[in-house]
Amino acid sequence: MATQATTLTDGEALKQFTILAKSGKGRACVAVIEQALNHPNVFVFGELLDMPNIQELKNTEFKSYYDLLQIFAFGSYSDYITSKDSLPQLTPQMTTKLRQLTIVFLSSSSNVIPYSILQKFLDISNVRELEDLIIDSIYQNIIKGKLDQKNKHLEIEYSIGRDVQPEQLDSMINILDNWSQSSQGLLNNINKLVEESEKVHVLYHKEREEFEKKFETAKTQYKPEPSEQLYYDSMEYSEGMGMMKNNKSAKTKKDYNKRP
Repeated sequence: MATQATTLTDGEALKQFTILAKSGKGRACVAVIEQALNHPNVFVFGELLDMPNIQELKNTEFKSYYDLLQIFAFGSYSDYITSKDSLPQLTPQMTTKLRQLTIVFLSSSSNVIPYSILQKFLDISNVRELEDLIIDSIYQNIIKGKLDQKNKHLEIEYSIGRDVQPEQLDSMINILDNWSQSSQGLLNNINKLVEESEKVHVLYHKEREEFEKKFETAKTQYKPEPSEQLYYDSMEYSEGMGMMKNNKSAKTKKDYNKRP
């Protein structure tokens, strides 16, 4: 069963817009972009951005909508603020979404984000407004974390994935290759430890079996010397006599105290 976080990034909600973009031209593609940016479950835009009809907007009067889509795919709210004069105006839904995507963007650099950094990138001066945005993002499973109001920072445990720019792919591949090599080295060391442990386990059981066999053989072959047997018999006799004496003394004492 898909989680809410998976639903936001699996591209399923975006499919309807990529289908529309196949046949739409010019202003029709602008309408598709606006619908996608306002949709509550669309948080990845790379597939739509790559559509040929969307790419054509770069050379038309609607280039600003293509640029806006790029910011939603790869950028942050501060990127929008920097170029807002040449970009379409955001709706309240777009503003909230781009700010949430900006939190995701910041979480890729650090899992502890101070309020001051968030306020700067999100262009929010009111702390209560900032915390409300973060809480809504947590409820929507865009991020997973907690607010530290005392130390004024956000602790991130998890965030959804975002689109990756083509120029970032080589760097990501190198990171994954290094991770794969490190994991393989660690796996090899674990396998060696397991093999050594199994050898020790087998050797232990083999030595234990040999010891038990020798012990059983020694038990069957052992016979006590006559003097030892006589000593044990004497001990048993002495102990028996002692019990008899004790019983007799007790009886004598009892008879002595008995009145005629």
